[in-house]
Amino acid sequence: MNKFERFSLIAVFPFLLLSGCAQNQTSAQRHANHFIMATAEDSSGPNFRLNTADSARMTTPFFEQFWQQGKKDRDAGLAKKDIAQRMTYFQSVEFTNEVRGKSRFAGSDYNQDSSISPLWRREMSNAVIETYMDGYNGIK
Repeated sequence: MNKFERFSLIAVFPFLLLSGCAQNQTSAQRHANHFIMATAEDSSGPNFRLNTADSARMTTPFFEQFWQQGKKDRDAGLAKKDIAQRMTYFQSVEFTNEVRGKSRFAGSDYNQDSSISPLWRREMSNAVIETYMDGYNGIK
């Protein structure tokens, strides 16, 4: 092995190693994971551990609908004013109250009647907005 081949091997190896670690998740998956990880501590008590992987997997279709809506709005040529109104709605209390629904624990569904924490509300709004904008901007 000559000096050039050794140098080439050393130079290329880190790129190959790092490219193997590259994420190939969709926007909805990335934002679902981020939302679940950001709110995991907020949604659990001392005797409860949130299964973040399953929660993120089950939340992904919810975020996917916002990505699709962003794509649809871009294709329809929605004006920036209308997009700003949509963002304002996504940050509203009305929106986060509509998002609440049921939670699943030990095979049973439960209504979420408790109040929403400010952290959950903020993270949900941010994740929905970012997913919507990814769809609007064509970011997969």
